[in-house]
Amino acid sequence: MPRKSGLIFAALLVFLTVSRAFGAEENNEIATDYVTNLQNEISKDVVKLRQSIELELADIKLESLDVANRIQEIAALVSTASEDVVAWGYTDEEREKYTRLLSEISVAYSAYGALFHGNMRTSGTSLSEENSSIETITSPDINISDAMRLEINRTSQQLENQAFYLQSRLSKLKLDIAEAARLRKELEDAKSGETSLADTRTHLLELESARIRVALSQIQIRDLRKLFEHNVSEIQRLRNRLASIQDSMTFSQELLNDNLEKLKKRIDELTLEMSNARKSLDSANSSLVKARAALGSADVTPLTTASSTYISRNARVSYWEYMLALIEEEISLDRDLRNFWQIRYKLFHDELSGDEIWKIRDEAQTKVLGLQRRLEGIRTLENVTLKQIDNIQAQADTEEISGIIQQNLIQALDNHRKIIADVFNRYESLIPKSIFYQQRLYIEANGNLSALRIAEKVGSFSYDTVIGFLNTELWEGEGYSVTVSKLVIAIVVFLSSFFLSSWGSNLLKRRILRSEKSSISAANAIQRITFYVLWIVFVLISLNILKIPLTAFAFMGGAIAVGIGFGMQNIFNNLISGFIVIFSRPFKVNDIVDVAGTQGTVIDIGSRSTKIKTWDGFDVVLPNRYFLENSVTNWTGTDTRKREVLKIGVSYDSDTRRVEELLMEVVKGHSKILKDPAPFVVFKDFADSSLNFEVYYWFDLKQASGMKISSDMRHHISALFKKEGIEIPFPQRVVHVVNDNDNSGENLL
Repeated sequence: MPRKSGLIFAALLVFLTVSRAFGAEENNEIATDYVTNLQNEISKDVVKLRQSIELELADIKLESLDVANRIQEIAALVSTASEDVVAWGYTDEEREKYTRLLSEISVAYSAYGALFHGNMRTSGTSLSEENSSIETITSPDINISDAMRLEINRTSQQLENQAFYLQSRLSKLKLDIAEAARLRKELEDAKSGETSLADTRTHLLELESARIRVALSQIQIRDLRKLFEHNVSEIQRLRNRLASIQDSMTFSQELLNDNLEKLKKRIDELTLEMSNARKSLDSANSSLVKARAALGSADVTPLTTASSTYISRNARVSYWEYMLALIEEEISLDRDLRNFWQIRYKLFHDELSGDEIWKIRDEAQTKVLGLQRRLEGIRTLENVTLKQIDNIQAQADTEEISGIIQQNLIQALDNHRKIIADVFNRYESLIPKSIFYQQRLYIEANGNLSALRIAEKVGSFSYDTVIGFLNTELWEGEGYSVTVSKLVIAIVVFLSSFFLSSWGSNLLKRRILRSEKSSISAANAIQRITFYVLWIVFVLISLNILKIPLTAFAFMGGAIAVGIGFGMQNIFNNLISGFIVIFSRPFKVNDIVDVAGTQGTVIDIGSRSTKIKTWDGFDVVLPNRYFLENSVTNWTGTDTRKREVLKIGVSYDSDTRRVEELLMEVVKGHSKILKDPAPFVVFKDFADSSLNFEVYYWFDLKQASGMKISSDMRHHISALFKKEGIEIPFPQRVVHVVNDNDNSGENLL
């Protein structure tokens, strides 16, 4: 058999090809940098291992006939192993090691022989279909383009998985080579008399086992190269086809209508499926209620007929809950797709403005991130369900149970496995496809924006152009002229007058509050009137200094309107909003308010802004327009009562009715909690680690602190739960550690 070490290095050249194949694509479906780095790392490993591989396989025959003969020899040794180890005087430990080595070598030779013969049968197969000429598509449309891109994504994912597998095989190969070298050296030292071996037979078998593992890894890597070549060739073929139709791709109104009609039909089918799922869920819930009643106050452990029935019916409820959630989400995604196709049609035909495209691009990016988080959550739920399957399987395999109990557990297992097969596997194809479409929308919108950026660029003014612009005469009258520079100076003086007016009016306000002992509201009103009077006076003085008569502004009403609309929009917006707040009085000083998450006490209502002191002692200044554009909650406007929610989780073995009674006992016993409205307790959710309850209660903001009441209740609940033996759980995780050295080579194929 010719040496195959060169094929290992050749397999790694595929990685570089993959990097080049994906480098030119606008949407990089495979992590090119990662593949390139991995290729470099593995190439270094192969260079180091090449001589070692040839050395280890130099004196071992691996032709088809030799392998078959060695399998027969090992089988003969296995058949006489019991008598041989007795004759050799082996201990129990040595007997077990000898037998295990014979079994490992037999399995490795069989795996090698199967791979070798499989390779011989397919060695003459050409990949002509991958290397064939590009198919001619007479009328390429956007659906064909999407189908090609989806296929490229799928194949790219396979390449990533193969990269991981190749890396693991090379790591295993290094370990096997090192082990073989160590064993060979020990044998050489024993032959030269430097050391002694207790049992040469076992040592030779260990060396043979290490060598056949090296050969097995070598041929596996060789076969993996063919998979790489196939996938890379397929990706290249699809990319070439995609490039060939890119310029002639169409998106007609008929195609849009066809896609929308298919989605509508699919939504109708899902709506019917959802209706049937709801009926099944109602039926399953009814059966679960009966099972819970039959179980009574007993726990689900130990296993009885009643508890196993409850477990089985609860699993069925879980299945239909998951299925109903899946169908609802699929309907939502299909509705989003209808909107997606309409937007994409407009993008394709340049029917959208720049602002609309910016918004579409940002929304697509947000949706991609949300879908990716959803996919991660689904995979987490899948892992939880797999753990539940393992737990129920362990119970079902117990020898002590039988009959109806075992049948109920098997039904529970079937329902959990159906969740994996019917729900999570459906999610695994549904969400990635939605992510793909949103990514396409982002890419296409971004491409349109790139063209807009070029069209919207403007040249910069030179220094002389700017100076000339400032000296431009806007208009002239009898004895005066107004230039751009004079107008700029007037605006600067105008803005300065704002601050001077503010200082003067605030000074007057402080004097009024000290001398007349007026109310804050009256002082604020006088301060605002004074502010605007002073402002007008300062403006007139500034115009007189600049020699600009008031008649000059008779011709610039439009310019002032533009200035207010652009430069002073926020200032006038806040001033007007301030007057609205003052006259409508949605709140007053010392009221407790909540404005879009900012909570605290109102300490000042100004003409442009309002100051709020938060519970942490910070002063927050909010523009007055903020109170008109956002929802404002006045906690002390007409009623100082406030509702709070206290969340508690208990272990799954707790009596939920007893928990509810204890929580009501705590909340009714607190002196600061109002009797009207009456407090109540809600059994909120079956969470991952606990049964979640929520306590709703009301208190008076002027008489008590919500945080203090919550703290008192938590102390009381903790003590009462300990007394009643109710556990408040914490999240737990079980970690299974697998020893890679226990995995045989064929399990990695």
